Formats: sequence, structure tokens, C-alpha cells
Amino acid sequence: MRKGIIACSGMIAGLVLIIIALFGSWYGIHGGGALGTDYSVNMFLTHMEMQGTVAGQTISYSLRYADAANYANTAGIDADSFAVINNAMFLSVAACITAVIAVIGMVGFVLQKGSHQAMKYLGGGFGVITFLLTLLPALYFMMTGFSRNSGAFWFSETMMGMELTGGPAYAWYLMIVAAIIALIASVAILLKKQVSEAALASHPPDAP
Repeated sequence: MRKGIIACSGMIAGLVLIIIALFGSWYGIHGGGALGTDYSVNMFLTHMEMQGTVAGQTISYSLRYADAANYANTAGIDADSFAVINNAMFLSVAACITAVIAVIGMVGFVLQKGSHQAMKYLGGGFGVITFLLTLLPALYFMMTGFSRNSGAFWFSETMMGMELTGGPAYAWYLMIVAAIIALIASVAILLKKQVSEAALASHPPDAP
């Protein structure tokens, strides 16, 4: 039973990480060095935030991706990446939903509510689906470059006297961690009954 509780707790932790990642920054680009100009771009699943310093003045604003295409050249971001983020958002929302179902199944399994077998496969099965849906958007980001000039996920380059760096932000890493947790928790739940049956076979109950 302890393993089931640990697996259930792990799945809940994975769900929390996915929720945090839904609202967190997935990718960041920073540039600076040219004529005292310094700017940073943080890309969330629903919008992008830009902050910059030009001639001693600080500029900060937020844009939804539907309105951001006109500013893509200024930010040094390929507008096609907006579609990537939009697709990643749908995958992440789906992962959140399947994680909730997985938690319900695992809690039912641990508390022995309803059909023991049904709760086991509900929690474990949707946990595996959560693993896939959580890993997919992270890999989707990684396979797509966010800079027209670098074409790489992690990059550092100099362009027109300005140092440009880009790479994943904390939400991207949280999705990787959540995917690993979901897989471990799912496997633990799916194998839990098999381990119990093996133990029962080695120590059969006394005959009446």
C-alpha cells in the first residue's frame, strides 16, 4: 500500500508542476550590448512579455500572440514560432486533464474505491498518456528554433554588435520533470497488483 500512496503522491506533484508550467515562461531570449540597448523576451503559452532599455529608458509590455506578429522583427523572433507555442498550449492543457483523471484513478486505487482493477488501469493508463502529452510539448519546443538566424534551441551569437542568447525557461524544465514523475508513478501503479499477487503466492493463506 505504501508504494501506491507514494505513486499517487508523485502523480499529484506532477499535476502541480504541469499547472505551474501552464502559466510559466517556456522560452527566453536576451540581447544587449549595442549602443546601450538591452532587451529580453519571455514566451509564455498564452502571451509574450518584452522588457528593454533604450537610451536609458525602460520599456515593458505584454502581447498576445495574435497581436505579436507585427513586432516579431523587433524582438528577433520568427513569427512561425507562435503557431508552435499555440500547439504546445493545447498539448499541455490536454496533459493537465489526463493528469487529473490519473490522480482520480490512483486515489481510488489506494483508497480501494470502486473496482480495484478499474481504478488501477484508469490511474496507470491515464498516467502513461499524461507522460506522453507532457513530454510532447517539451520536445516540440526543442525541435523548433525560435530565432530566424540561429535555428537552434539553445543559442548564443553576435549580430550587428549585439550579443543574443536564447534557451528554454523554467516552465520547459518543469514539463520534463513532470513527464518523468508521471511515467514512474504510472508504472508503479500498474505493477502494484502484480507484486502483491506474487507475494500472496509465496505466502498462501492457511486452509480453513
